[in-house]
Amino acid sequence: MVNEYRFGIVGVGPTGGIMAAHLANAGHNVVLVDIFKAHMDEIKKNGLLITNFRDFRAKFPLENICYSIDELKNKEVDIIFIAVKAQFLKKILPQIKNVVKSDVTLISLQNGLDTEEIIAEFFGKENSIRIVVNYAGTLDFPGIIRMSFFNSPNYLGILTPSVEEKARKLAEIITLAGLETDFTHEIKKYEWEKCILNTMSPICVTTRKTMKQMMEFKEIRNLIREILIEGIEVARANGIDLKPGFLEYCIDYLDKAGHHKVSMQADIEKGNLSEIEFLNGKIVEYGKIVGISTPINNIFVSLIRGCELPTVHR
Repeated sequence: MVNEYRFGIVGVGPTGGIMAAHLANAGHNVVLVDIFKAHMDEIKKNGLLITNFRDFRAKFPLENICYSIDELKNKEVDIIFIAVKAQFLKKILPQIKNVVKSDVTLISLQNGLDTEEIIAEFFGKENSIRIVVNYAGTLDFPGIIRMSFFNSPNYLGILTPSVEEKARKLAEIITLAGLETDFTHEIKKYEWEKCILNTMSPICVTTRKTMKQMMEFKEIRNLIREILIEGIEVARANGIDLKPGFLEYCIDYLDKAGHHKVSMQADIEKGNLSEIEFLNGKIVEYGKIVGISTPINNIFVSLIRGCELPTVHR
């Protein structure tokens, strides 16, 4: 099965980098694309080092290190993992469409709801796959990603039955590479579960604290519980069949996250836009559809959008 597909990874941050390193370490041909020059220079020179949860270094052919999407033009990739932040999706998809073959398959590795639907708008449902990722990490230094945790498995799903065989094969490839991934017909359910878990992200951003710190602080722990309840109510009202006891599952999951700095915090610190539109913003959006009020999510959407405003220097 090795080398059956030529893979591309657009966005070699923690999520994309961990996927890329595992696939390359398993012998697959992987092309990397990222605009972070120092990071890509280090990978070109010394490979990509994964530390902490797992420790190994993955090497990539020099010609597989790309600093822009345009460089994909002559790479003939079959499968492209999209691992840039969801807020940049509509910007990069037209660029990708201009340089790849028409039957390329795109896999969203992103946070939030409905990213695969956006990909399908550009490439068709038959070329759009979604993975709900259950690992996380941080880019500590150029060329070095610290893998924080992996609550296996990941889940891989599709928008049309016509690509189920390919999707199952891809799930097997990723699993054999060391990132257990299950094919599912219920990908939307897992998207919602992950989205609900991520609704605590803006709480970490506004307090500038890790997930563990927030879960151990009683007043904030109660707030997290309430924001989770809002998301659960909205999901169920929209026909998502969350398992019984899902709230308790969320609390237990978040208790195990450790001193993880949420990726949204890094976005705000760098002065970038965040994924709030695809996380808490989606809870608010779907709440309005079914007439459910989401005051806590509303507040944090507004706060994060305020954090995204440029700093005024006097």
